[in-house]
Amino acid sequence: MRGTGLKVCIIGAGTGGLCLAQGLKQDRIEVEVYERDHSPSDRLQGYRLSISATGRRALQACLPEALFEKLIANCANPSESVAFLDHHLNRLLVIDLPHGDRKDADSELPVSRRALRQILVEGLDGVIRYGKKFVSFEDAPRGAVMVRFEDGSSTTGDVLIGADGAGSHLRAELLPQARRVKTVTAFAVRTSVPIRPWATRNVTLLGDALHNMTPFRGIGANTALRDAAALRGALVAGARGRADLIQALAAYERDMVKYGFAAVQTSLKDMERFHADGLLARTATKSFFRAIDRVPPLKAAFLRR
Repeated sequence: MRGTGLKVCIIGAGTGGLCLAQGLKQDRIEVEVYERDHSPSDRLQGYRLSISATGRRALQACLPEALFEKLIANCANPSESVAFLDHHLNRLLVIDLPHGDRKDADSELPVSRRALRQILVEGLDGVIRYGKKFVSFEDAPRGAVMVRFEDGSSTTGDVLIGADGAGSHLRAELLPQARRVKTVTAFAVRTSVPIRPWATRNVTLLGDALHNMTPFRGIGANTALRDAAALRGALVAGARGRADLIQALAAYERDMVKYGFAAVQTSLKDMERFHADGLLARTATKSFFRAIDRVPPLKAAFLRR
């Protein structure tokens, strides 16, 4: 690696990529984020996110304290119950959730995607480069990596991170064997397929760029945040000389693949259960929910899943 210090290039200014950039900035590691959109307001659509305790810990670790407090202030109060209804809006299962305060360390943080992104880009004016669509990467001198963009420009860094979402072009180049499958159930959504270990190099992935999942369980963004915090630790260890950089990245990838694809399978199983195609499967699911609704110990166990 170059003697001027570690430079990290992140492709994609989504939740995971921005969280990682905030953390690296705090660590005084040179970081640049390249985003294909032309401004932070280009794509603000989407449903509200629920930041879990896992995602919350990652954000707290990576964001400056004042920015994390601002995030909490912009969140709604945690949900007090969750309900499952049939197609006639008849009750199947209602679970009362423990009362929580958004200031509690283990409380969820319900937040709009717009508010979250506005907070995550704060302070990164000199870090994010908009209008930069990734095209390819290649090895560069002294162990670096060169990144090329659609507008003809390029940049060079020591580590390249693909945080460019489920349709990641970087993943397609780095791991062409990684697959996603579609028409999972009644809903035509895509989910990733577990991948065998690969040879670690100075190009890696986080979040949906590798382990994208169905929307069920609401764990996609939280898993990306977990990736960001873990990858930050690996990069800092390599930059500070506490570990060999490639070995640190390999350890990150092993752990990320394990918990990331476990989350993929959990999300997929819930979608298959809740939106089965067959009459028998739908009837079984409704009976399952009604049974849980009537038996408090089962309801408590369901809540702990």
